[in-house]
Amino acid sequence: MKALRMVLALAMAVAAAGAAVAQTTPDPAVQEAREETAVVFDLGRVFGFIRTMEEENASLRLSAEQVRELYVIMTEIRRTERMDPDQADEWLASIEDEILTPAQLVAVDKLYLARETTRGSGTGAGSGAGGGTGDATGSIATYIAGGKFNPILDTSKSMGADFAAFYDELGERR
Repeated sequence: MKALRMVLALAMAVAAAGAAVAQTTPDPAVQEAREETAVVFDLGRVFGFIRTMEEENASLRLSAEQVRELYVIMTEIRRTERMDPDQADEWLASIEDEILTPAQLVAVDKLYLARETTRGSGTGAGSGAGGGTGDATGSIATYIAGGKFNPILDTSKSMGADFAAFYDELGERR
């Protein structure tokens, strides 16, 4: 009887260790999806950085034309149920290359770098990138399955809350 308990205890320990290893071994599909969608999260965060830039430096405040251009992009983002990484990349490039001035872009980049420094090293797939949300708009699993995916609209996360607040602010200014 004692030997049976020891065998059962050993089997449970092996099973628990296997489960722990399985949980820490990244699923290649999930890792690939996180890398693919990193640009979506970068796009979402840039709006918060622009908002912060404006709050911290009045000389870098957006012009009326910049407000209109950003508002158009943000409206399209709000209409997007499934954010395509290629579209996110296009919008991000447009913001960086055509809408922001060089001085504004430098300020936004500094805010981004400061955030990354405080978060520690990583791939950009940290909090928010892989986690689920209440309505699954930002879930990597939902993205992989081909469902709705627009984490920029998830107001339960700081990125989504910043986006929503900035959208409202720009709407009042346009």
